[in-house]
Order: sequence, then C-alpha cells, then structure tokens
Amino acid sequence: MFGEKIVAIRKDDQGNIVQIKTHTGRILSIEEAMEQAGQGGFDSLTSIDERGNWTIDVGAGDGEPEQGGNLTILPEF
Repeated sequence: MFGEKIVAIRKDDQGNIVQIKTHTGRILSIEEAMEQAGQGGFDSLTSIDERGNWTIDVGAGDGEPEQGGNLTILPEF
C-alpha cells in the first residue's frame, strides 16, 4: 500500500512551513507531518523537518539514504 503524497505547503510570516496538504486533501500541521513521515505514512519519505528537508531511507540504486529540501518549492495553499 502506498502512502499519501505531499502536494502543497503553507508558510507562516517568517517563511517557516507550518502545514502541508496531501493529495487526498488532508491538511496536517508540520508536526503531524513529521510524525506521519516517521511512521511511513508518505510515499518514500521517511522523515521531514520543519524547514522542508526530507529523507528517504533507501536511495535509488545504491541503497544509501537520500536527502533533499524540495518541500519549499511546492505550491502554497
């Protein structure tokens, strides 16, 4: 079974991510999203931090963890 996909974010006045929106329309606080990522609730992502950085435990091909910060480039809602 696949997890949800994060499709949009909401930032506060300081530019911090405070909420995420999933492809199913659910809106979660960043804290809830961080917890859900740790429990395997999102496609591929195994952790998220409050700055939008993410981790995938097993990267494509080499089996090494992969990291990135692309949540900040998602559209805002």
